[in-house]
Amino acid sequence: MNSRMRLEVAKPSDNQTILEFYKGFPLKGVLELKVDRRGDFFGPYAVESDRFRTYLLKDDQDHLQGMASFTIKDVMINGQIKTVAYGRDLRISNNRRAIIEWADHFVPTLQDISNTYGVQHFFSALNMTETSALNTFVRPRNLKRALPRYFNYRRFNLVSVHGRFPWAQNPLPHLQIRNGSSVNADALIYYLSQKSIQRNLSTYWDSYSFFKQLHRWRGLRLEDFLVAFDRHNNIVGCCAPWKADGIQELVPLDYSLKAHNFRQFLKFGKLFGWTRNLTKPAYRLQLEETLQFQYLTHLFADNEDVFESLLWAAYDRARSNDFLIYPQTREELIYKRPLNWVCAKIPHGLYCMVPPDQNAPDFLNPSNDIAVSLEAFFI
Repeated sequence: MNSRMRLEVAKPSDNQTILEFYKGFPLKGVLELKVDRRGDFFGPYAVESDRFRTYLLKDDQDHLQGMASFTIKDVMINGQIKTVAYGRDLRISNNRRAIIEWADHFVPTLQDISNTYGVQHFFSALNMTETSALNTFVRPRNLKRALPRYFNYRRFNLVSVHGRFPWAQNPLPHLQIRNGSSVNADALIYYLSQKSIQRNLSTYWDSYSFFKQLHRWRGLRLEDFLVAFDRHNNIVGCCAPWKADGIQELVPLDYSLKAHNFRQFLKFGKLFGWTRNLTKPAYRLQLEETLQFQYLTHLFADNEDVFESLLWAAYDRARSNDFLIYPQTREELIYKRPLNWVCAKIPHGLYCMVPPDQNAPDFLNPSNDIAVSLEAFFI
């Protein structure tokens, strides 16, 4: 009789084993993507937080059959600092025994995270086009099993910006947009902090917490911020374009019919200078090439015109083959993709995972319509 699988906490020496296991699980949706961690599986977690833990499910022959990671953060929820954990990179083999036994380990794993780090709430972001993940976690068939309940906290879109139509006009062509510097650093940090605390799950609210976070964004400097000023020299918006080269890159393996048609349109628009191409799928190239894009991080604006002007600046300053990616929640319509731009969107849901022996937290009440703080790289 086979013995039960065991769950253990990953160590740095497990890096290569995890990478080999992880590459067998491409992301599936409108695009099929391979996530390339460039030799360091834990690298993206170190950008997100200085506290993270990965659990490994191994069989009696020491073969890896499943894994899940959690990044732990201090965030602001309804004006109070809470410790929360984000579930990342859950991967389970097709082995039926592994699936069953992981379900038995799931709730104890949450309890271990809570006891170790003092975590009060758990969250996970799910791609709404990945129906298998939604059916597995959000809509489980067996309701008698002791599994966490998934509450949809917020819906949001992951927006990608690929070009401009020829009739597009910058709504604020005379808006001053400067790079961050020591001259405007204090004003910028104050602006970011004031904007950030208006959202739940914000991770910085003063100078100390901002610089603590910025230090983890490998390669991102204060000078990379684009800062918008009005005629009175007041900051009215900002963003920080950032590439994750060498940390985590995305390789397109295949495109759905919808995504394929969009890629063909981008190729057509490229002929007229409207758009930027998407990388060909790996099966066409017979090699793996990554998507070329920049994350639009730390994005805030006072209104939609300022936001679009920041888009103009970020797009024009990006490399000629880079498109832009940013998240847009349904509560913040000023960041909705502008009609004069060539954009795509992938719907996502931010879910709060509640252990079966706990009640749903108060902030999940539908009357709480506060926007949430998200960064596309962490989704």
